[in-house]
Amino acid sequence: MPAKLESHQTRNLLIAAVVILVFAFALRSLQFGDPMINIDENFYLLVGDRMLHGALPYADIWDRKPVGLFLIYAGIRLLGGSGILEYQVVATLFAAGTAILITLIAARMATVAAATAAGLIYLLMLGVTGGTGGQSPVFYNLFVAGAALAMIASTTGPAQSSATIRRLGCVAMALMGVAMQVKYTALFEGVFFGIVLLWHSWKAAPRPGHLAADALLWLGLALAPTLAALGYYAWQHQAAIFIYSNFLSIGSRSGLSSAELFINLGQTWIALHLAVFCVILSVLLEPWRRFARGPATFRFVLAWLAAAVFGYLIFGTYFDHYAEPLLVPITAAAAPLFCYRRYRAGLLAAAAMLIVGTAAYAAQVRKINARHGGAAELAQMVAAIKPRLTNCLFVFNGDPILYYSTGSCIPTRYAFPTHLNLRREADGIGVDPIAELRRILAGKPSVIVDSIEEDNNDIAPEAQALVRAELRRDYHPVLSVPARYKRTVIYERNAGA
Repeated sequence: MPAKLESHQTRNLLIAAVVILVFAFALRSLQFGDPMINIDENFYLLVGDRMLHGALPYADIWDRKPVGLFLIYAGIRLLGGSGILEYQVVATLFAAGTAILITLIAARMATVAAATAAGLIYLLMLGVTGGTGGQSPVFYNLFVAGAALAMIASTTGPAQSSATIRRLGCVAMALMGVAMQVKYTALFEGVFFGIVLLWHSWKAAPRPGHLAADALLWLGLALAPTLAALGYYAWQHQAAIFIYSNFLSIGSRSGLSSAELFINLGQTWIALHLAVFCVILSVLLEPWRRFARGPATFRFVLAWLAAAVFGYLIFGTYFDHYAEPLLVPITAAAAPLFCYRRYRAGLLAAAAMLIVGTAAYAAQVRKINARHGGAAELAQMVAAIKPRLTNCLFVFNGDPILYYSTGSCIPTRYAFPTHLNLRREADGIGVDPIAELRRILAGKPSVIVDSIEEDNNDIAPEAQALVRAELRRDYHPVLSVPARYKRTVIYERNAGA
C-alpha cells in the first residue's frame, strides 16, 4: 500500500476509534448508576468487593465463573466510589475497545466507513442481547477480538516467517488464555485459533520438531492463567473446590426443558437474525473481493464464527447473553456488505441496522428498568434493611446487590440466590440446597428477602415452601417493592422469635 494511502487510512481509523468511543459512552450512559441492570453483574461486584476483604471465591462465595472475572471486579473496586458507576464505565471502555478491534479486523475486507458501522452495530447488539452493563462477555470479547486480530495478521496476509507466526501466535494464545479466565466458553474459539496456527506453522517450517515446539509454547500460554489460578488454590488447600466449581459442577446441573430451550433460541434468533442476513449477503455478493486481504480475512472470520457458534450451542441453555461471543465475528463478517456499491445497498443495510439496533437498544433499557427497578427501588430496600440488621441478611429470592449495598454479612457461601432456589441447580452446587437452607434459617437471619413472581416454574417448590413456612411463623413484612412480573418483599424477624 502506498505511504500516502496508508497514512490516509490510519487517520480514518483514528477518527473511527473516536466515533466509536463517543458512541459507546452516549449509548451506555443511559444506565450509568443503575445498580439493578442484571443480577449476574451485581453478584460479580459483590464478589469482587468481598475479595478485597479476604473472601476467596468458591470457598467463601460460590460460583462457576472463572476467578479472572472476579479479579476484574475486584480491580474495579480499587477505583473507589460506589462501585456501580465505576464498573459500568470500565465495561463501556471494554465494549468500545472491542468495537474498535472489530473495526480494525473488518477494515481488511471493507472500507473504513463500513468497518466503523460494524463496530457501532456491535455496541447496539451487545445491549440487545443483555450486555448493557457488565456481563462477562463484555469483558472477554475484548481479549478474543485482540487474539483474532493477531491471528489475521499472522495467517491471512503474505506468507509470514515461522518466527513471525510464532510471535503473533504467542500474542493470540496468551490473550485467549486470559479470555478463558473470564469465561471458559472462549475455549472453543481458542481451539480453532490453535489449529489454524499449527497449520500455518507447518506450512512455514514443515518439521515435526518445530511444530511440536510451537504447539507446546502456544498451549502453555493458553493454559497458563488457568493453571496459575489452580496453583494458587492448591497453595491455599482449596484445589478440590476450585476444580469442582470451575469444571465439574456444570455437568451436574439439570438442563432446561425443550420448550424453554426453544424459547431461548427463538429470542436469540430475534436478536441476531438481521446480522445473520447481512453475513449471508456478504457471502453471496462478495464485496470483500475488492480488497487485497479481503478473501483470506473473510474466510477466517467465517470459520471463527462457526467455532463461536459451536461454543454457544454446546452448553445448551441459550440465555440471551450467552450469544454475545457470537457478536464479534458476526459484525466483522457483516461489514463487507456495508460497502456494497450497487443500488447503494450497503449504505441502506448499514443505516437499517443502526436504526433498528438503536430502537431495540432503547427498548431493552426500558424493559430492564421495568423488570428489575433501579436506584430508587434499591434505595428503598436498603433503607428498610440496614436498621434491622442485628444478624445477617438472607436474600432467598432477590438481588445479591442487597448484601453489597447494606454491608451485611452473608449467612451462606451460596450468595447467588438461584443456586439455592432453582430446580436445575439442586444437583449442581456440591451440597443439598434444602439442608443448606435449613442451616441458614437455623441461624435466624434478622432480615429475609423473597420475591412474589408471576408463573415462575423455575423455583424449586420444596425450597420455596421451606422458606415461606419460616416467614409465616417467625417474620413479618416491612416493605414491598413492585416491579414488572414480580414484587420484592422485605421481611423482618419477629421480636423474641
